[in-house]
Amino acid sequence: TMMEYRREIGLVYSVDEALTKLNIIRAHGFSEHEIHLFAKDIRPLHSLKMYTEINIHAAGNWMDQMISLITGQNVYEVSLRILQLTQEEVAHYGHGIEQGAIFLFAEHEHPYEKEPVKQRVPVNIPNVVD
Repeated sequence: TMMEYRREIGLVYSVDEALTKLNIIRAHGFSEHEIHLFAKDIRPLHSLKMYTEINIHAAGNWMDQMISLITGQNVYEVSLRILQLTQEEVAHYGHGIEQGAIFLFAEHEHPYEKEPVKQRVPVNIPNVVD
């Protein structure tokens, strides 16, 4: 039986490495729109424009900064909030991004096995009360 990949994660340190990893992820059957890249500086990632549907996130953007201010969480860890990661993963990959790495994440949106569908809930910023 074919090995089934449900999730792929990687930290890479150059656009060339990112490209290699992207090709592996796609060879494992992920669609472009299921792939997310996070980096502090996304300008070098513009050279990946042959991949039109991958999601490129500027980690530490103004939204991340606002949530970081409210929650006291590291801004690069906050940037990973849209992914279902463990606290350990968030700390590890957030630190990598902070150090200048490119973080790649891919997850099948429709896994073949019948799992309860995880709701993709938008983050609710708590109301700041006096």
